[in-house]
Amino acid sequence: MLMAENIGVAFNGLQVLRGVTFSVERGTAVLVVGPNGSGKSTLFRAVMGTVKYRGKVSVDGKVIEGMPPHRRFRLGIVLAPEKMRVAENLTVRENIEISGRFRDAVRIFPELEHLKNRKAGVLSGGERQIVVFSRAVLSDPSYLLLDEPFQALSDENVERMISEIERRKRRAGIAIISHDRIEDVVEICDTLYFMLSGRVRRVIEIESAEQAIKKLEKYMIL
Repeated sequence: MLMAENIGVAFNGLQVLRGVTFSVERGTAVLVVGPNGSGKSTLFRAVMGTVKYRGKVSVDGKVIEGMPPHRRFRLGIVLAPEKMRVAENLTVRENIEISGRFRDAVRIFPELEHLKNRKAGVLSGGERQIVVFSRAVLSDPSYLLLDEPFQALSDENVERMISEIERRKRRAGIAIISHDRIEDVVEICDTLYFMLSGRVRRVIEIESAEQAIKKLEKYMIL
């Protein structure tokens, strides 16, 4: 299990996370939702160790306080960040081969074959997104944190991505932040976290997609 307990983060004196507890087990997927500014991305960055935080993060029972991001990565925690961050001076193929075999990425997204020699810096938003996602999943993570993975994607590529998430979930724990395609993502998730103003306000165990969406709509109205 990947566990974050009582996480607090402040930037320039402003409290962004306030005692957040969050977990994901291997073989499950969780969806994290909430309005902009609720602290969702900051939570993932704290788990990855890219921001300073109070509280405790553990992976498979091992406390990883003070551990830098590259060591957390070696323990199997992988963050695919928002804003489609790629190595702009490398080609698409070189970006992906940082983590795995290019042909495995092409099996997920066939269009990568035609993009392989293009510099990542000139890609469209959707093209960058599939590079970021491919690089993350090909690192074979134990725990995968996906921050807004569906931005700028075609419907076809969203479906491919969701299918790959469902397949990877069989042996990994996956956490997803998304504002897009909530109805589709809920179908493959087991738990839903609703965040507001730096806190987890509700945790919904997903019995059915319809039930989860109804509860989420109620809480968001409140």
